[in-house]
Amino acid sequence: MLDLSYLTGRNPAGAPEAPAAGEAGLDDAYARYVAETRARQADAVPMSEAEFERYSLGSGWLSGLKDVAKKVVQTCRLVIGIHDYEYYLDHMRSRHPEATPFTREEFYRYCLEARFPSAERAGTRCPC
Repeated sequence: MLDLSYLTGRNPAGAPEAPAAGEAGLDDAYARYVAETRARQADAVPMSEAEFERYSLGSGWLSGLKDVAKKVVQTCRLVIGIHDYEYYLDHMRSRHPEATPFTREEFYRYCLEARFPSAERAGTRCPC
């Protein structure tokens, strides 16, 4: 079984210490992978550098996939009526830096009140 756990930052017993992110490029990570593979089993055939780049946790396609997954989750939440607090914070930082953003509880209370107004705001918005 192929073990790429050192790319996640977890250091299995006996594995060399991985450098901090940004210190070593993909070439260094591939060299470490080849050395560790051959140290574990001398006759092992490591994957090619192109395959390693494709399947490594730092490659671009995986981060793109994470971004797509975040957008899908955000869309699903908005469809069922759950607003995205992190998106709200990003918006407040970029568009209204002087304003103090709501806490998470205040934000959800505001969204709930906007969707289902209380008795004192009964005439301002249809509850259905």
